[in-house]
Amino acid sequence: MANDLEWSEKYRLGIGKIDQQHIHLFEIVAQIANLDALTSTKEELKAILVELSRYMNEHFNDEEVYMHRIGFPEYEHHRNLHREIIEFVNTSVTNSPTLAMIRTKLKFIIKKALIDHIVTEDMKYKLYAATLKEEHEDDCTLELT
Repeated sequence: MANDLEWSEKYRLGIGKIDQQHIHLFEIVAQIANLDALTSTKEELKAILVELSRYMNEHFNDEEVYMHRIGFPEYEHHRNLHREIIEFVNTSVTNSPTLAMIRTKLKFIIKKALIDHIVTEDMKYKLYAATLKEEHEDDCTLELT
């Protein structure tokens, strides 16, 4: 898992806390990518996966709070996508017996669950928030604190 799974500025939404969380998710993925298939233990991998799952849940919760606060019309759909991603990640990782298989599945998962989700789904609420900023200039706080 190399450069194709690294953070890129093209993923930036312009929402400080969400962007920082996305960057941290990429950092967690890099930890998995940096594990050596021959010398790393399942315990090392499990610790990183527990952190990935925990942080993904925290991040999705924060995104959902933000979307709800701005009245994002596709909130329920986006929320359901988050549940599907978490279930998909948990199932895929749980059903993989070796570190090599987990790393292979994670490459696909991260592409689907992280990069594609940011580029397609998260960009929708970014664009919606941008229209709100234009409409409400000074009376609308759109940053997640």
